[in-house]
Amino acid sequence: MRRNSLKRYWFCHTALRGLLPVLLCTAASVCMSGATHAAGVSSGTAEGASSQSQYSLQIPAGSMAKALNALSVQTHQTILFSPQSTSHINVGGMKGRMTPTEALQRLLSGSGLKAEIVPGAGFTIKKASAIGKKSAEIKANDVETIFSFAHRKVKSEKRTSNVIVDSIAYDPFENLGGNSSIASSLILLPGVAAIYNGDEPRYVSLRGISPDLNHTTVDGLTMASIGETGSGTRRVNLQDTPVEMTSHTNIYKSFTAEQSGDAIGGVIDMIPMSAFDHKGLYAYLDGYGIASLYGGAAGQNGLSGYPKHMGAGEKAVISGRFGKNKEFGIIISSRYQNRVTNQTGTSGGLQYFDTAGKSISEPSSAKWNGMVAPSSYGSSEYANSVTTLGGSGKIEWRPVNTGLTASIMGWTYRRQEHQVGDWDAYNLKNSVTNQTPTSGTEQVNSIYVRRIQNTYSRSSNGLIGHVDWTRGKHDLVVRGGYTWEDYDNYQPLERMRTYPSSLYANYAGDPKNGKMFRITSLSDPSQVQNAKWSAYQMQQQWRKSTEGIPTVRADYGYNVRPNSRGFGVAAGFEWRGFNIKFDEKDKIWNNGFDVTSDAMYSNYYPWKWSIPFVFMNVNGLKYDWSSLSQSKSNAATSLYNSRMSDYRYREDVTDGYVSLHYALPHTVFIAGVRVDNVDYTSWSPTSSNNIASEGFTRRNGNYINPLPSFDIVHHFPWNVNLHASYSRSIGRPTPSNIAQAEKISCGTDDDSGVASCSISSGNPNLKPRKAHNFDVAVDKYFDHGNGMVSATFFNKIIKDDIYNLTNIYMQDGEIFQSSTPMNASGSILRGVEFSALDRSIHLLGQVFDLSMNATWMQGHMHYSNGTTMLRSDHLIYQPDVLVNGAVTWHIPAIKGALRATANYNGKFLTGLGSTRDENTGQGSVFMLNMALWHQVYKNVSFKYEVQNLSNTHFNNVIGSKLQYTNNTNYLGRGVYFHVILDYK
Repeated sequence: MRRNSLKRYWFCHTALRGLLPVLLCTAASVCMSGATHAAGVSSGTAEGASSQSQYSLQIPAGSMAKALNALSVQTHQTILFSPQSTSHINVGGMKGRMTPTEALQRLLSGSGLKAEIVPGAGFTIKKASAIGKKSAEIKANDVETIFSFAHRKVKSEKRTSNVIVDSIAYDPFENLGGNSSIASSLILLPGVAAIYNGDEPRYVSLRGISPDLNHTTVDGLTMASIGETGSGTRRVNLQDTPVEMTSHTNIYKSFTAEQSGDAIGGVIDMIPMSAFDHKGLYAYLDGYGIASLYGGAAGQNGLSGYPKHMGAGEKAVISGRFGKNKEFGIIISSRYQNRVTNQTGTSGGLQYFDTAGKSISEPSSAKWNGMVAPSSYGSSEYANSVTTLGGSGKIEWRPVNTGLTASIMGWTYRRQEHQVGDWDAYNLKNSVTNQTPTSGTEQVNSIYVRRIQNTYSRSSNGLIGHVDWTRGKHDLVVRGGYTWEDYDNYQPLERMRTYPSSLYANYAGDPKNGKMFRITSLSDPSQVQNAKWSAYQMQQQWRKSTEGIPTVRADYGYNVRPNSRGFGVAAGFEWRGFNIKFDEKDKIWNNGFDVTSDAMYSNYYPWKWSIPFVFMNVNGLKYDWSSLSQSKSNAATSLYNSRMSDYRYREDVTDGYVSLHYALPHTVFIAGVRVDNVDYTSWSPTSSNNIASEGFTRRNGNYINPLPSFDIVHHFPWNVNLHASYSRSIGRPTPSNIAQAEKISCGTDDDSGVASCSISSGNPNLKPRKAHNFDVAVDKYFDHGNGMVSATFFNKIIKDDIYNLTNIYMQDGEIFQSSTPMNASGSILRGVEFSALDRSIHLLGQVFDLSMNATWMQGHMHYSNGTTMLRSDHLIYQPDVLVNGAVTWHIPAIKGALRATANYNGKFLTGLGSTRDENTGQGSVFMLNMALWHQVYKNVSFKYEVQNLSNTHFNNVIGSKLQYTNNTNYLGRGVYFHVILDYK
């Protein structure tokens, strides 16, 4: 957050037991604190619903700052004031029943200060002499104060919520990375782990739970998601969802009946920005250039049109209000970015030998010599050009003194990617000489060279409406909308291979300590240069997928606001549809013909690669496929693969809930039940004697689950809150896990990163997961609401957990990974989250914002490999440790700041093998980003960023304890230069 001087800081003093949810109210999304927010129930406006309500007040005599803070606590109102303006002012005590406005008038009388109501955001305290003058103080619609309000909102969200929630605000200066996506912002919160695409997070797992088990919404309405290859998952791609369409994002980690019940990790709710967040016209424009410092094979592989380093982008937000009483609002955001990301990946398989040097299948044998050796070694070179384009718009209506708000919002974002991937793979025979734990010599069996290209587009779209009505103690919210995603991809693949004679490879490495085996030299490199190459696996693939989710929901609340006392009730209804269709077409051409002329021998040495790289010098997008022939068997295989990949899936979710509240002065009890009913239909292909049928087999299914919950929130003295919660929730299988018969993917960037091809199949007999969730949290607030320390314990008992049973094997020189979803007998996950933040730390005459959090988790799963019951000491996507942190040093001399963010994800499972030694996972990741910004002229700032300053490498691991590194990807650093214009 950019600040103009140390004297221009405003401090938000929020209530100990609640802050009016109106602080989060926008015309398009009325964000409820606690249980009201989860239900989508509005609580009215500050000046209408609460600033004119009477409270029994007892304000002790003392300093003005302490009196204002006490008033904020007792009335649940936000009161913004500068500490400098209240210094050396003392007030007498005050006792009685009055409105916040009356209390402020009495407190400020004769002080030279006055209170102003900020629509929807409480009060600001100003010097009376500054009225009508252009002062240097920050005004409510200054860019600084806008972002300050956003940060205060997210702390208020946690402080006043009746469920355990963590939030992060939209701040264009503090959200680092040119992409500045929802995913990159969420990974700064406790319990959030990143699942990376290149050097940017694409998905997030919450508390070690798969991202398929998060429920992701915009203003409480479910977002569609079709997965990376269009095959249908429930994880939402947050890499391409920009933060500028939101004011903040909440992660709900405990559940009441008022929230969607199909989440085990958590509920991610993106709160759209509102024009009513600003008093008048507001505009923000960010244009930036990008330099990706690692060039990789771009320019070396004989292909044109793949830039080596440079990119550019823009982000913009324009907001305004109009009408006689400024009752209408409009806000528009836009996003464009083109970025080049080149990367080198090295991967290999492992093999084992006994004490006599004979090959064995796994190291569990008593005769294993205790050492591992490579079975293959490959290097992949990817050159990517990625373009994202889109925007959002919202029209709002808030007629004065009616208790009514309404809005319509729409968005569309498209990601287009042009990718070329080259691969050299050396497959080694199963004999070894001169073996040590870190080196040896093996004979080369074959060499494969591959070129694969992807040109795909994915679009995420939505149109949602929102009507909110409040009167007295009644709140009603009705929402409806439609979100949809489309995916389209064309992928050609060409491979060639050779079988050298008497060629030996020396290798070295220490995969147990993160250094995978690499070939250091060849006995006769000329055999590669003089090789005869034959074509192998010449094929084309087209994929198309569409998914749509219509939703209608209504939520009603009576006397369930944060400041309510006594009995209250919340009730609601939701219907949500889900439709997905996946279509794939494959063409497999004859191979075996001579392609020696296509071999391109280069002097290019990839990262950590000691052998000159060989490219297959063909352009798959322009390749003359008509010159190839197709045998009857290849035509039959093409037809089989095409039909067996296709499927359709439809789901209807009907939910209803009732939640009872009882609020004492310091304690809130909430008990409720949500009934979740699902009817689904899948259309899956069938085959007989390896011949796929033309039609589909239709299967119907349904399940209904009562989901009870019970929550207690107690507000202790000393600004301490205690939350205790029990709930039941479910995790639905993904559509492809149920309906898809078989799908083959080669050269994609899915999670495994090890195999160049994957084969996945569905399981129509999968059951939904059922979880018992226990949560206890203690939060302590200090420094006038600027600081917070929180500790949370959670425990999840999961029945019928779903895992992917994987098998990695070599077939014709290609590493394949097959996976089938299965139900486990049961899983347990427990952990502790600790977080601390303070947005106003004064140290050595400087001011810093600091946040840090750490999460420790422990889990286990009992599952079957088909014949034997096994135990895994981790769940899928569950690391042992997560550590995230950020620090901002505000520098008034340059009217800017220096900010650094750091994330550490411990290694975690991605697939369970048929034996523990075949378990696969993602290695630990430490990522450091840094940025500096400063004002160069009024309304003009420069910002400089370095992404992946730590020069992180991304590893995949394998083994019973994920102890061996078998894949490493390197992308280098990204540098950004921003020119930012803001008007307010």
